[in-house]
This record gives sequence, structure tokens and C-alpha cells, in this order.
Amino acid sequence: MRRELVVLLGSRRAGTLRCEVRSCTFEYDSEYVHDPRSTPLSLSMPLRPGVFESRVVDPYLWGLLPDNPETLQRWAILATPPADEHNPFSLLEHYGRDCAGAVQFVSPEEFGAAFEPVPTRWLSEKDIGDQLRALRRDPNAWTFDETGGRFSLAGAQAKFALLKEDGRWGRPQGATPTTHILKPGIPEFPGSALDEHLCMSIAAEVGLPTARSTIETFDGEVAIVVERYDRIRLDDRIERLHQEDFCQALAVMPSQKYQSDGGPGLMRMTELLRRVQRARQADATAQRLLLATAFDWVIAGTDAHAKNYSLLLRGAAVSMAPLYDVASYAPFPRYSPETVSLAQKVDGRYRMAEIGPAEWRAQAAALGLDPDGFLVQLRDLLDRMPRAIERACLDRAALEIDAAFTERLREALLRRTEWAAALL
Repeated sequence: MRRELVVLLGSRRAGTLRCEVRSCTFEYDSEYVHDPRSTPLSLSMPLRPGVFESRVVDPYLWGLLPDNPETLQRWAILATPPADEHNPFSLLEHYGRDCAGAVQFVSPEEFGAAFEPVPTRWLSEKDIGDQLRALRRDPNAWTFDETGGRFSLAGAQAKFALLKEDGRWGRPQGATPTTHILKPGIPEFPGSALDEHLCMSIAAEVGLPTARSTIETFDGEVAIVVERYDRIRLDDRIERLHQEDFCQALAVMPSQKYQSDGGPGLMRMTELLRRVQRARQADATAQRLLLATAFDWVIAGTDAHAKNYSLLLRGAAVSMAPLYDVASYAPFPRYSPETVSLAQKVDGRYRMAEIGPAEWRAQAAALGLDPDGFLVQLRDLLDRMPRAIERACLDRAALEIDAAFTERLREALLRRTEWAAALL
């Protein structure tokens, strides 16, 4: 039996998602296609009449959902009626009202009521603490209960999304967007939430556009709280901004997000930029992408795969989204400077210890950038690092939560900065 979902983009009806025996197709509405203001659902599905087949639709849909099969299984069981964990349509039918970007999925029957205001369920600090505790016990417990939220977040790390308004936290219903993402960190890496917050703060301090974050405690439970860059407050309302990650834009399944698993590397990502941006803008974006990779090289960031870089889409305009999910492996016991590796190759090399000025020059040239100009930018970043590290690690909340971890991270990053600067 064929089923359908209405696809909304920024509160506009964009098209129809259809599913028959786990095969999904998408088609834009004619009115949407011919409106010059329209934003594409994905760069892999440009605005045009006709049907997009599952080979490009499925990677986009799966890219909106958690990576972990056990989490998907839990979501499927909690759905009413139960969903098919192997079918992204079935999961988004229940959890697709608030996703990454401006996209929403509603049934044809719900479409008429999709824009009606629904009261937010406001939460106490204990409510949020209980959810964080549940995630620590069971990293697959992303949802509050079988009815609430109807949000979908991508990735491997346990998290949930909430609305913050006038100092209150709540679970929005209906068309109201979430505004923040809360993550308790990875149980196997104690301090990882603090690590991510501090590394994102350092990235922002050195001038890399980065999502804003805080480290907070809810009823005794620590979480990194990330402000969603794909939401914007306008007067008395919150609007969704559309975005997608590089895997979605290139129609690559999330299971192939790492370059070592066949996923996009810097070259393929830059080739996409040169197709969708003017030459000067593409140069600037490619330089920003390579500098973000260099920042990971400095801090020993090991997880900057293609799903951890995203693009903002607005009409025909494409720009790089702020950085997110930035973290260092250096403060953890298993870290080894000789073997630690990047998620993206630099001049054919993953291992950070094998990458130096010659490799950065070669990679910049391969991307069509000025090698000397890039090295100047990299040296400038390294000059800013010590002060940025010191400033970030003075975060009062971080020191109150775990001063010892904060100091360990500070020392590790200063050592790595000194190592990188000596090479250049």
C-alpha cells in the first residue's frame, strides 16, 4: 500500500513524500517549483518537476534520524502505532514534526491543522534532569515518552531537543520549533560534554564560526546545551532555517559518513561547493572548511566526518553552517599523539603526526586554494590558540562542574598547539 506525507519547508508546502514497500520517492509541488523564492529540500534534489527516486531520497531521510540501530528500534516500538525501524518514512511519520533544518513531515490528514498553535508543555529542572539520567543509563532513550516531542535528531550521540523561552524550558508541540539541543556526553568518555563545550568556545575565540553552547547542570546532571543555528527568533515567533549535512547534499548514506568508509572527503565536498556557489564564495568556503580541518588537527579532533559539516540553504543561496560537534581526544587516557587520526584525509594522510606544512600546502593546492595564503591563515590561527584556550578554560561553570578535567584539557591543548606551531 502506498502512503504519503506532506513535506513542509519553512511552513510552506514543498512537496509530497511517498512510500511503497520501503521505497521512498519525493516530488515537489508544481507551485513550489516555479516560485523563485523556494528553497530546495536538498542539493541532491534540485528544484525541478518530476519524481526523485529512493537512491537520493533515502540518504536525505536517513540523515535526519539517529545513526544507532538500537535507538531506531526503540523509536519504532514507542511510536503509535509501532513504526518500521528499517523504513525512514515510517519513522518520520511519527517523529518528523521537528527535524534538522526547516523540514517537517505531516500526514495529509494533519496538514490542515499543521500551523495551529499548540500549548508547550513546560518542564521543571527535575524533568530535564530525569531525562539526562535516563540517557546516562540507556543511551537509546532519546524520547521523553511515547507521545511527546515528535522531534528527530541525527547522529550517534544521545541527545534531545527542547524549546527555551523567557528562561523556561519546554517540549513544544505542533508547529512550534525546538531551539536548543541537550547532550549529556558519552558515557565511555567522562567529561566529553565539557570537552565539546570548551572546544567549541575555543573555535569561536579563534574566529571560526561556531554554534553557541553552554555547559549546564539540571538537577545534578551535566549537559552541553547547544543553541540551534537553524532556528531564528523574529519578533514574537521562532522560524526554522533550512540546512543539510554534506552526506545529505551528496546523497551519501549516513553509514558512509567517514571518508575511510567511502564517504565524502575534502575534495568531494569542495567540488560540491564549486557547483553551487560562485567562484569567490566557493574559494572562501573551501578555505573555511580546510581551516576547520586544521583546527581539528591542532586539538586532536577525530570525528569531523561529512555529517559534522553542514550547509545552510535559503532560496538559491548556499552557505556553510557554523561548526558543531567539535571535541578533542587529547584529554582522554587512550590518546596517543603518534597514532591519533583525522576523519578527513589531508594530502592522502589521516594520521595527524604525519601531517605538516608540506601536506597542508598540497591539500590547499588540490582544493584550488593558494597554498601560501592558507599557511598564513593556519599560522594566524595557531597564534590565537593559546589565548583562546586560556579564556575558554576560565569558564566559571566549567570550573565549578569539573576543574580537574578543565585543567587537563587546557594543558593538553596548549601542548598540541606548541607542537603544531613548531612544525610550521
